[in-house]
Amino acid sequence: MNFHDPVDREIKQLLNAKRKDLIIPDAVQLAMENALSSISEQKVKKKYPHKKWRWAAAVIALFFILGAVSIYSVPTFGEMIRSLFAKDNPDIGLLRAQELGLVHNPHIKVKDKGYTLVIDEAVADPTRVTMALQLFDKKGKHDRYKLLLGDLNNITIKDANGKDLDTMYDMGYTNDFYYMVAFFNEPLQTDKITIEGNIGTLGNRNEPSIEGDWNFSFDIDMREANQQTKIEELSGSYTTPHGMTVTLKRLTRMVQGVRFELETELNDAAMARSPGDLWEKQMLSFHFETIENEEIHSVNSRKNGDMVSLMSTDYAVIGDGKIRWSYIFKYLPEHEPYRFILDGYSVAETDGSRISFRPSDLIEPKAFQILTDRIELVGTSLEDSQNPDATFETAVSFYGEMDNEINNEEWKAYDSAGKQYDVSKWGISTLKNTLSNNWREGFISMGNRDTQQPYEYRIMGLDHIPEELILVRRVVDKRYKDPDWSVMLK
Repeated sequence: MNFHDPVDREIKQLLNAKRKDLIIPDAVQLAMENALSSISEQKVKKKYPHKKWRWAAAVIALFFILGAVSIYSVPTFGEMIRSLFAKDNPDIGLLRAQELGLVHNPHIKVKDKGYTLVIDEAVADPTRVTMALQLFDKKGKHDRYKLLLGDLNNITIKDANGKDLDTMYDMGYTNDFYYMVAFFNEPLQTDKITIEGNIGTLGNRNEPSIEGDWNFSFDIDMREANQQTKIEELSGSYTTPHGMTVTLKRLTRMVQGVRFELETELNDAAMARSPGDLWEKQMLSFHFETIENEEIHSVNSRKNGDMVSLMSTDYAVIGDGKIRWSYIFKYLPEHEPYRFILDGYSVAETDGSRISFRPSDLIEPKAFQILTDRIELVGTSLEDSQNPDATFETAVSFYGEMDNEINNEEWKAYDSAGKQYDVSKWGISTLKNTLSNNWREGFISMGNRDTQQPYEYRIMGLDHIPEELILVRRVVDKRYKDPDWSVMLK
């Protein structure tokens, strides 16, 4: 097409504007250009004005672009450009950012080696940064598994002074884009952030890698998001029957989330059960509900079908026996009252429970009750060692029904001669006997009886099966579920 008059220039501007917004496969782009170039060569009947014919041809060409791209896109063009705010990806924080006009379009489009990296949506506030990244091949198809983040590729966030704040990672959730996020345990205090992508390698582990340059960088102004931050001081304190005092501190409301802060303190008796740094290994269980007793969010619950919207959690030791906790949720009610309910907590404590047995006797399962936990041994075997300098190690297979938590427990093993060995654990655990209306009941099931896949104690350094074995739980991750406290928040 020869663009010599104003009409031609308008048509060119229209087509170029639309083409820039799309990732057009090479084959489609060539066919489109051929179609457009042939328009000027066609003889137009006199009853059609020359100007109208040109515009009609331009519209036809534009529909050709859209139609061709939708054919090349899998599954559909509409799904390929689906927003972060689609119905199947509900996120109250992101929706609020959209309502406030805080969705940033950095207009990132980087091409190399037949692949195009595109970023059209990014949201940032002191809580988190969220970004939709797409990667298109030559055919205009989004490749969801071509980009791996780690040592070779990374996307970092920097503050206004160039200081690294965090690294983004892919949350998954959708095949339409790489759902890139970074959560901040402490709210950001900066007027500007810079998002830098260092992308030089494409390809998954099952195919040859492609080297190229898909680096990008863009800034996001944080001042408007910062102005939306509101702080609410909280009040309320409670001491549990076993010596933990819980004190509510404050709420910090931000565009994409709400930060909930509280402090815990153990009394002398509780500290005596957790000498050294054991007392620092804690976990809190609580939930929020409406005044109609409808669940809003739960944290570390054993409830069947609990509501979870926790984005990040952090804690800091602020004194002897004292910890400051921070939880960031996607949402907490702002204009109506709701209730905080403490369901329980766990603390690592000294134990000393023993399991003594002869491996040759495990022809039949043998059960042991230790505190409120039940462990059923089902066998012993020699397995390949985890230590590259050793050949074998002893594995004790078992099924467990644990009322206590298991993350912070510590075990030791002793052979017939009294020699001590370190113990690690292998296996899958799930919650069992949970209820849909109770946040405290249920137990942790270690191993899967249905598939006959027991859990294992791996005794490192024990390269033979002794006549007698003693397993000692030196530290129990003690779970307390007897708090009786709730606070109305407004």
